[in-house]
Amino acid sequence: MKILLLALFLSLGVLPAFAQVESDGPKIKDDSLSVETYVKGIPNNPTTMTFVGDDILVLQRYDGQVRLVRDGVLQDRLVLDVSVAKDGERGMLGITSIGSTVYVYFTAADADGGKAIENRIYKYEWDGNSLVNPVLLKTLPSDNFYHNGGAMTNFDGQVYAIMGDNGNYGRLQNRATDWKNDTSVILRIDPPGQYYAMGVRNSFGITFDPNTGNLWDTENGDDEYDEINLVPENFNSGWIEIMGPAKNQEQIDSLPKYGNFVYSDPEFSWQRPVAPTAISFVKSDKLKDYSDSVFVGDCNTGNLYRFKLDSDRTGFVFESPELADKVLNIGESADEILFGTDFGCVTDIEVGPDGLLYIVSLSEEKIYRIIPKVVAEQSNQKPDAGGGCLIATAAYGTELSTQVQMLRELRDSVLFNTESGTTFMAGFNQFYYSFSPTVADWERQSPVFKEFVRIAISPMLSTMSILNYANIDSEQEMLGYGIGVVLLNSAMYFVMPILAIVKIRQHFSKKSN
Repeated sequence: MKILLLALFLSLGVLPAFAQVESDGPKIKDDSLSVETYVKGIPNNPTTMTFVGDDILVLQRYDGQVRLVRDGVLQDRLVLDVSVAKDGERGMLGITSIGSTVYVYFTAADADGGKAIENRIYKYEWDGNSLVNPVLLKTLPSDNFYHNGGAMTNFDGQVYAIMGDNGNYGRLQNRATDWKNDTSVILRIDPPGQYYAMGVRNSFGITFDPNTGNLWDTENGDDEYDEINLVPENFNSGWIEIMGPAKNQEQIDSLPKYGNFVYSDPEFSWQRPVAPTAISFVKSDKLKDYSDSVFVGDCNTGNLYRFKLDSDRTGFVFESPELADKVLNIGESADEILFGTDFGCVTDIEVGPDGLLYIVSLSEEKIYRIIPKVVAEQSNQKPDAGGGCLIATAAYGTELSTQVQMLRELRDSVLFNTESGTTFMAGFNQFYYSFSPTVADWERQSPVFKEFVRIAISPMLSTMSILNYANIDSEQEMLGYGIGVVLLNSAMYFVMPILAIVKIRQHFSKKSN
């Protein structure tokens, strides 16, 4: 019921009081970490996001648009624009990606803000500027403006999406009556397959544990009991008969049988609903203290929760006796699991390629980033470090390529370790970023030009890699190696071509004589 009221507020363009409370920004309990606003001013209710290389694609729920965030800046140009319904819980709902393949889940409409047709899941290709070559993979019902789900994830090449009950109460909702396909389920989308789970009331969070491959979700309850579930294959979440832990075995046994789906209790429940949304695991050297944790955000209170996993990573461990029953009952303290506050209505949590935690806030229209203070301080000591190697990234198609990572390693681990290297980078970046965005755009638009750039920069990359193997401990060594590499590149790109031209001219001059 609480999330339904939220949807009604949103459909009227009004945010409830919990999202309007003025604060000094998010706060977290760990003094070694800080929260920074990575992107602000994302209009029309940002919902979920995905990383493609170092870029972020973020959905704007109410206008059917996908926007690009590059180097922490929301770009003006649109990545995708489709017609969506925007009443209740409809709109742009979910996004995930595998490499340059991007999957988008939205409620299609006959016009922007018009009458809903159905929910659709498309597959696109990311060309560095736009989502192109759409392929319709799945249509889903949208008979009601609520419980459309939409959260998506992928693991080991399989894409999954979650769909709420959409107001249906049949076999997939544990009622022995007629039923409607593709409601209250976790679906295998690409490649397509049988239902992974059933009995889901509604969900805004689904993810995999990168260590075990186990699927987890969050589930919104009605007037009581929101849930966090470990979701094995053929899982029955219990709705409409059970929310929160089952009262007894008799209640479980009374569930109508549907195939070989099996019920189990949630790993955690809130008796008073908080509207849990995003869920994410952290596998990162920069946040290694939280490798045994799962993070969950909510929409009703703006809280960020941290749950400590047990040794098998199939449940949670608690120090508080009040939480031993895996339920936060009304009147009990949430201090043990409360990690952060004042995030507004959290709608997504993702770990970026930089190993940092990114949090989308629908109500604040921002993406926050949680970063170790020591990393933030180091970044502040590196003036104008720049957001990325734009020309090389465009040439090789991804920030994760060996060539781009080599350049980053050279910059961060070699140049920034000396004063002369840091000074050089400050001046170089002013020059480089005056033209590199334009060159990168040309590369994305022209495969021929892109290939030319790859050929042209290959000799330079080979010579610069020498610095990653050099033992540079002083300013003199930095200057010596640096001058040597500059002279080597000058010889390859200028001296040798000039000598070749002179030789060719001499050859033709002799023939003419």
